Amino acid sequence: MILTEDLVFSSLRKTWQPVANSAALVAGGLISYILLEVELVIARFANGVVLAADVACPHKGARLSQGCIKDGELMCPYHGWRFDATGACQSIPSLLEPNAEKQALSHLRTYAVQERYGFVWVKLDALPMADGRMHELPEVPELENPRWAYRMGPPVAFAAGWRREVENYLDMSHFAFAHRETLGASADPRIREMKIGIEADGGYRMDAPFPALDNKHEMPGKLQSAHQRTQRSWLPNFTTVRQSFADGDERVLLHVPSPNTLESCTCFWSLAISPEFRGPPPEAQIEFAIRVLDEDRRMCESQVPREVPINPARGGWGVLVMPGDTLANTFQKQLRRWLTAGDKT
Repeated sequence: MILTEDLVFSSLRKTWQPVANSAALVAGGLISYILLEVELVIARFANGVVLAADVACPHKGARLSQGCIKDGELMCPYHGWRFDATGACQSIPSLLEPNAEKQALSHLRTYAVQERYGFVWVKLDALPMADGRMHELPEVPELENPRWAYRMGPPVAFAAGWRREVENYLDMSHFAFAHRETLGASADPRIREMKIGIEADGGYRMDAPFPALDNKHEMPGKLQSAHQRTQRSWLPNFTTVRQSFADGDERVLLHVPSPNTLESCTCFWSLAISPEFRGPPPEAQIEFAIRVLDEDRRMCESQVPREVPINPARGGWGVLVMPGDTLANTFQKQLRRWLTAGDKT
């Protein structure tokens, strides 16, 4: 089976992808978001219900994201057409008398929505995956444990493809260089131990020590110090990183690059911190993580091409594989298996 970007996007349409932090979508609020090259309007009504629909009004194509919620309905800014939380057209002001047939034909194209882990998630295609299963969000108990401090990070737009961002996040040998202003004070570029296993769901897990050096000239802070990292990835793009410190403290980072276009994505992320964490307070940890992620963004946007090829060419880009690339190569291999799971040829 020949893999194409069309196949990648058609497969991702069947998965839950984040489109907003829930707290950013207030009652009566509207946002626009491009998911897999589909421009959406995301609206929250007064009762908390969230609507995700094509952004264009079915009348003349005005962007509904520039409209407003009025009297409990989404109103188009151009001609005042109104839609309820299901996408059904409730009013066409230019008609002297309501026309049920025209209103029925004007129903918005809507998409499945759910809220979990502090994000609004959208699934563009409700059909099963290639293997016949419906895609569901993974269970991460720490993100919903009230004893843990849970904080949302601000979404970060990357002018790079989502696979490029995933590979950056999986890379264990770039800390000393790309993150020299944050994590680099204690990072060792040499890869010593890295245990990688394939999970029953097709995802993968990596256990490795954070590559920290003994630096007598600069004492690292808690977040830069040696710790054990466990990265668990669920296909296609949902990853958690558990950091286990020697004193028993733990952090769990959630990381999901939501694909916007073929060469751009938005990274949605959050952080769960174990009770009585002996280190910086949650707000300081989020601030530090923002700096780290911005370093990643700059590095991803500097790479050529903007997206990792879905079909690596023999003898071409990316053939100089180093030990630190093992996890990224596992991602590529498992992603290709995931994409072709239903192929019988």
